Amino acid sequence: MSVADLARWANVSHPQDLGEVDWGSVPVELRTVLPDDYRELIDTFGGGSFDRHIWIHSPRRQGEPYDLASWVVEREDALEILWDAGEEIPPEIDRENDRLIAWASTGDGEYIYWVIPKKDDSSAGRRIAVQDHDGDWEFFDLSCTEFLLRWVNRELDTNLISTTFAEFENSFIRY
Repeated sequence: MSVADLARWANVSHPQDLGEVDWGSVPVELRTVLPDDYRELIDTFGGGSFDRHIWIHSPRRQGEPYDLASWVVEREDALEILWDAGEEIPPEIDRENDRLIAWASTGDGEYIYWVIPKKDDSSAGRRIAVQDHDGDWEFFDLSCTEFLLRWVNRELDTNLISTTFAEFENSFIRY
C-alpha cells in the first residue's frame, strides 16, 4: 500500500510536489525524523482531510490550522496533564521512553499518534496509536499510509474511528 494508491482513491495526481515543507528543519523542530511515507503523503496532498473526517497535520507555518508542531506540543502537554492526574497509561506506551507525535485527528475528537522511542532517530515506520475523547486507546502496526488506506477502504479494524462515511466519499480536501 502506498501514497500512490491513496492518491488514486482520492483522484489526486501523484507524484506532486507542493514545495511547502522545508523537510530539513522538521526533524530539528520536532526532535525526531518523520516516516518517509508521511513525507510523501504531505508532498502529494499537503495538509487537509480525508472524507472530512481524518485531518492530516502538516509541518507548515506556525499558527495555521492543523500545524504539526503546534499539535505535537498541545497533545504532549495534554497527555502529561491527564497522566499526572491519574488517567491510565496504556501498557503499550512506555511513558519514560516513548514519545507520542499527533500526526492526525478526527472530526469526532480522536487523536492519531505515532509511538516513537525517544532515542530513535530513524525514519522507519512507526507504530500508530489512536486515542478517543473517553481515553480509550487502539494500536496498529501500520504505516500512516497503510492506516489511511485501510480506513478509506473500510478495512481498518477499529472501534474508535468511525467508518461510516458521509456524502464526501473518496475526497481529500486541502486546507
